[in-house]
Amino acid sequence: MGLVTANATYHDLTRSIHTFGAVTIPQPNIHRVTLKVDGWVERLFVAQEGERVFEGQPLLEIYSPELITAQKELMVALKPGSNGTMARLAESARSRLRNWDISDDQLNRLVESGEVTRTLIVRAPAHGHVRVKNVAEGDRVSARSVLYEIADLSEVWVEAQVYEPDLPHLKLHQTARVSIPSLPGRAFEGHISYISPILDDQGQAEIRLSLNNADYLLKPAMYAEVTIETVLDGQRLAIPRAAVINSGVRQLVFVADDGEVYEPRTVTTGVVGEGDMIEVIDGLASGEAVVTSGQFLLDSETRLSEAIHAGSGHMHGGTEQADHSDHSSHEQVDHSDHGSHADQSETDDPYDIHTCPMPSHFHVLNYGPGECPECGMDLVPVSETENAPIYVCPMPECGVATKEPGVCPVCNMNLKEYQPEAQGDQ
Repeated sequence: MGLVTANATYHDLTRSIHTFGAVTIPQPNIHRVTLKVDGWVERLFVAQEGERVFEGQPLLEIYSPELITAQKELMVALKPGSNGTMARLAESARSRLRNWDISDDQLNRLVESGEVTRTLIVRAPAHGHVRVKNVAEGDRVSARSVLYEIADLSEVWVEAQVYEPDLPHLKLHQTARVSIPSLPGRAFEGHISYISPILDDQGQAEIRLSLNNADYLLKPAMYAEVTIETVLDGQRLAIPRAAVINSGVRQLVFVADDGEVYEPRTVTTGVVGEGDMIEVIDGLASGEAVVTSGQFLLDSETRLSEAIHAGSGHMHGGTEQADHSDHSSHEQVDHSDHGSHADQSETDDPYDIHTCPMPSHFHVLNYGPGECPECGMDLVPVSETENAPIYVCPMPECGVATKEPGVCPVCNMNLKEYQPEAQGDQ
């Protein structure tokens, strides 16, 4: 039968969290250039959005009567022979000019020359690119007007969403890998700088990654794919996920005993780690060998043997069953019919397949409602997710649902694609 086995052993499991987001500008890196006095723009040195500027670079030249008055007060107060009162007046004039964002260099040149300048220059407060320009030459501008918005893109954020079950595996400063579909072949490393304490209506929390962007390849609003790997605490008993038969009702493995006997055993599984290894919480001991390839053939043989045994029992027990009262037999039939009608009233779908709402757990399939064995979330109907296609046996009683086409391991019939809407209409 070509059976392949692997031993259940303890592993350092690594859980990968995959999500997506977008590149954004860090809020502390946005600088707005405003004025604190009224005036007129005499000249623009930076006239286009998108231009790169540097801290201290001239942006515009402004004429303001208030600035001229303050300069004259400073010149008068600094005349030779001035007393202490004039010295205080000079310091007051200096402070007023500084409060209007006049640099010390400009003040020193003013004092050295002794001449009042008609216009003064407004300079860039930081390195970056001009994101917004709201001014033109000749404009009359007022205090508090935002003339420029400068964004420093040497560092960017990637804002993404993660589901609630993944939050315990995240922490601040944790490393993350970011890929940009429009930049194939490039990988960027970031660190988690923020984890929201609040969940949204979808059960997700926002996380923020900080990335170095010295080469300016990352542009705001770019789509980003994020992978975060977490090494789970302590070694955990694990087997290849291929060894687990998930019928939708239970999770089953075949345990090999000396290569001659294969025992079907129900197990309880946990998280899925890298290398497609799945944690076994209950049902296996370390060192036990499980079948990882060909187990569907074993499952088919097991179900066939059970069916033959059940049929044989009914044949041999026919005489005894005939001895029971007709009343007793009639009650049993009525009870079965009643249950069947109750099930039919709840749903017309003979399969009623449910799955986990988390995309990373779409491999979990179940006949009817239940809980995801990996994250504990309530299962939802497949029709409410993007988990498609799914293949089922034409005989619902076989209880087979899988993501791959093929042959039913119970009855050997070809699997068909599950179409809940079409089946609900029948």
